[in-house]
Amino acid sequence: MKKWQRVKEHLGILPSIVVMSILFWSGILKSFQKIFDYKLLEKIINKGEFLNSLIYTAKLSLYSIILVGGVSLLGIYILYLLSTEISLKKLNGIKMFFLSPMYIPYLLGGYMISTLIGQSGIISTICYRLGCIHRMDDFLVLVNERNGYSIILTYGWKASPFVILMVYSTMIKINNEWLDVAKVYGVNRYHFFKEIVLPIIFPLYLSSLFVVFAHIFASFEVPYLLGVTYPRTLSVLAYEKYARNSIVNREEVMVINSIIILLTASVALIVYKLNRSLGERVELELEK
Repeated sequence: MKKWQRVKEHLGILPSIVVMSILFWSGILKSFQKIFDYKLLEKIINKGEFLNSLIYTAKLSLYSIILVGGVSLLGIYILYLLSTEISLKKLNGIKMFFLSPMYIPYLLGGYMISTLIGQSGIISTICYRLGCIHRMDDFLVLVNERNGYSIILTYGWKASPFVILMVYSTMIKINNEWLDVAKVYGVNRYHFFKEIVLPIIFPLYLSSLFVVFAHIFASFEVPYLLGVTYPRTLSVLAYEKYARNSIVNREEVMVINSIIILLTASVALIVYKLNRSLGERVELELEK
């Protein structure tokens, strides 16, 4: 009777779930069908803007993930060093400081970066006041330019705490007694982190970087705010084509969105296989 009561409670939302599922998956399947339209696909590729946007998106994502990987690894190493020196209460306070950018929306984060490094921003104003530059226009153009420096910096600042958070929960479970044993044999904390801690956390670290890469590759708000009109990222290109209110453009948008999904899914499969092999290798090493 209780089991039927629980089932009955969920039957009320079943019609809405069915309708939403049909609308969602029918749209996804309809988009994927457009990829097999050879004439439409050839038309999109021959325009040139799609390939330029694809290359530009890949470059931004690659440079951003390199910055995220370096910053997050440095943050993980700092937290590891502090975990062996200070109390857990102080460590949690420092951890919250590292994770604080996560609580800021990406749109607001992009605006903060533009306010910081723009030609009329905080840093340029300080340089002007100190006499480092004669005019505000002499400051480097770092916002709304072709190389996407502000976009990369925004992702590096905003996404690194996510990787740190994902890895931190595993890192604190490593037995500190291992370090005490290693010290007996003359191993310092740096080599202990490199030889013991890093191999253990690396599979999770790699998976977290992929999640960030997939988000950056398909992200819209930061490139739209800090980017330029040309070249544009794939998500911005799809949005602008959709905003033109043309039926032909809607089909192109479907193809572009489907390609974004396929590319991220392909990278996910590669990383999953690599992550699995690395995880098995780490387990074998730990058993030894």
